[in-house]
Amino acid sequence: MRFQRLFALRSGFSRRSSLLAGLAAAALVATAIAIPLSLGGGTTTSRPGFQRILDSLVSGPQRVAPGATAYVSGPHGTWVGSAGIANVKTGQEMWPDARLRIQSLSKAWLLAVTLQLAQEGKLSLSDTVAHWLPGLLPYGSKITILELETDTSGLIDDNTMAQDPAKYLARVKDATLREQLEAIAARLRANPNTPVDPIWLIRLAAWQPLLFTPGLRYSHSNIGWNIAGMIVARAAGQSLPTLYRDRIFKPLGLTHTSYQPQGPIAGPHAEGYQINATGTLTDTTAWTFGKGADGAIVTDAADEATFLRATVDNKLHIRQALLLFYGWTGGNQARCPGNAFQGVGAGAASWAYAYYNASASRIAVLLLNGRLASSANRTSEPKAAAAAASLYCNA
Repeated sequence: MRFQRLFALRSGFSRRSSLLAGLAAAALVATAIAIPLSLGGGTTTSRPGFQRILDSLVSGPQRVAPGATAYVSGPHGTWVGSAGIANVKTGQEMWPDARLRIQSLSKAWLLAVTLQLAQEGKLSLSDTVAHWLPGLLPYGSKITILELETDTSGLIDDNTMAQDPAKYLARVKDATLREQLEAIAARLRANPNTPVDPIWLIRLAAWQPLLFTPGLRYSHSNIGWNIAGMIVARAAGQSLPTLYRDRIFKPLGLTHTSYQPQGPIAGPHAEGYQINATGTLTDTTAWTFGKGADGAIVTDAADEATFLRATVDNKLHIRQALLLFYGWTGGNQARCPGNAFQGVGAGAASWAYAYYNASASRIAVLLLNGRLASSANRTSEPKAAAAAASLYCNA
């Protein structure tokens, strides 16, 4: 069976601005750091053109974030750089290996573990939700792991429910659950940093009808990915943090990577911000309630590149399964000669872009610690997307 290629992973951003209050104003000062490195991508190189790309993203009236970091590797060598501000409150400059949440780019990490378990016979992509999590969904016998991880399950997305919470809460006929969900909403209105386990959004989604017959078409659902994460943990008999640590972080030597889907980020990291229409900033680093496997990874650009390279050079022993899953070449995602896989992640505090080819000979990762408030309904930021593609095409 040839699996459908669906690697344009959609936003993990939950649009709940009506619940949020309070603005933190701060001035943006553009700074730049470029450090040529050799991280498995050939000779080191100085690329002033790449630095100008990063600078353009964090300065001037068209800025899209306070700061940016990037890793680029290709025929002309390897380059890592940064620009702008990592922490507006302290004035700390962005540094090249700054850690940020990569949002929906995290989904590829879950897929890697899923494919490993499938090859080990611990689960099958054709297993249903009901097989592993009986009673979780009223239609769990109709949805497979494959459909969850190709966004073809028909499940509603948490972003959709956030647009009209009252409408979706009204469908919950369990009075106790409805009261619990309303209490959570009240806590979030009081403090948008409140952690909320994704199981609550899954329970809300279980009362919503499927959008279509599973497998019929594409419709992104963070809910589906979080259910897939629950299945993976159940099938392996281990927690997701443990699985990621033992199967990916340690084997690849990813010392800057961790599983932190919610709340403040532990360890050195860049803060994340929403850029408001007036130019003021709101620190939204911890606006992550309801996040799980759909947006769990905190990492830097180089570690993300190392992971992506490992998926296709077979260090994680999933090359054939992964390329079959995505479609062997990825297609002309970067709009330049040669094929590329593309990943996009977005949250209340960040954008993350990744391009790489099936031989890992060319790769670009761009991470931004901010998001324009006006882009709340977008699944991509045009200027950032163009910058990431340019980094890849000129690698």
